[in-house]
Amino acid sequence: MENRKGMMRASLYESLRELMLKKVFEKITIKQICDQTGVIRATFYNYFDDKYDCLNAIVHHDLTEEMLSNPDKDVAKNTIEHALQRVDENRNFYRIAYNVTGQNSFEDMIRVNLQLMFEEYFRHYRKPGYIEQYPDALLSAYYGECLAFVIKQFVFQKDGELTVKQAAAMLLDLMGHSFYDFVTYNG
Repeated sequence: MENRKGMMRASLYESLRELMLKKVFEKITIKQICDQTGVIRATFYNYFDDKYDCLNAIVHHDLTEEMLSNPDKDVAKNTIEHALQRVDENRNFYRIAYNVTGQNSFEDMIRVNLQLMFEEYFRHYRKPGYIEQYPDALLSAYYGECLAFVIKQFVFQKDGELTVKQAAAMLLDLMGHSFYDFVTYNG
């Protein structure tokens, strides 16, 4: 039964993804999403509060679901590559979705989902006693911003500029080094 619910939820948000490739998000109605999926409006509201919640489900699925379902210490690199692969496969959708701005902006959805993912990661794997004055929420917001920045750069790059593996390696390199690793001081 749970698997069937997950499949219906995925069908609804994938219908929204398809519609966004044809229409401006603001013009898409719940009825259109339901018609595309072949269900009634009540079914939509069993899974989502509104179309913004449905759009957020796409972000969650593409970028964070894998890591949140299996917060394994060694999965971070694979999770980042998987997220970038999903973005690469859906680049046109992402370019369009970044036009959803305002109170429920697509960019904010990305940031919030990534922050939640990093919070979960820190909850499981943060080194005890290491720079404790910075709480997990602050670190999660910082690293979520880093990954959100790389994703946006990756989405809007000229085709083929960076591969998925190169973008993932860049992010891991940048996150793994401090500002002071990049500068020299002649004192």
